[in-house]
Amino acid sequence: MALDSGPGYRVKNHLLGKALTSRRLGKEKLSNRTALGVLASDCISSSAYGSEQMLRVLVPAAGVAAFTLLMPVTGAILLVLLLLTLCYSDVVMIYTRAGGSYVVARENFGPDIAQVAAVALLVDYVVTVAVQVSAGTNALISLAHLTGIGWSGMDRFQLPISVLAIAVLAYGNLRGVREAGRLFALPAYLFMAAIGMVIVVAAVRGLAGNLPHADLH
Repeated sequence: MALDSGPGYRVKNHLLGKALTSRRLGKEKLSNRTALGVLASDCISSSAYGSEQMLRVLVPAAGVAAFTLLMPVTGAILLVLLLLTLCYSDVVMIYTRAGGSYVVARENFGPDIAQVAAVALLVDYVVTVAVQVSAGTNALISLAHLTGIGWSGMDRFQLPISVLAIAVLAYGNLRGVREAGRLFALPAYLFMAAIGMVIVVAAVRGLAGNLPHADLH
């Protein structure tokens, strides 16, 4: 029996789609808008929980003064992101094929350094998924608490919700580049729009002088 005719292969085709031939791989490219929504989400998603995580570290050490340190730390992080963007803008013009940091490191420093870059990427991906899924699950549970309609018992579902989110992420990526783009681009753009609305509303309320103030006592 051929390997591609067994029940396991048929189940795989049903769930993930048929395997792509070499001729069809060229058609799996994403449009600029879709690619921006998919590839930029890893960078911008930190704005959803980055400030909270910084305050978790700074508040025990500096108390209320941690809030005055938040913007300088954020500025330093933005500076690093700017430098990375400038570097990548040159790299992508030279290394136009797939491979990312691994290919760049291999061609400039050899295979040993390239393996270090590959391991660093794997660790980064695992940590990114773990942190972002945990932060997203916490945000959903906090939203349930804010509704005040008896959803406070959702705390015990944090782990199952996190596992479900990871399963959805894995499934979308296993479906292929185009399928992942369709699945993840829209939420990314909705997130960008939500963050933009937060900034605009905060600016308007700040100019009007009615920003809420926390009670430090």
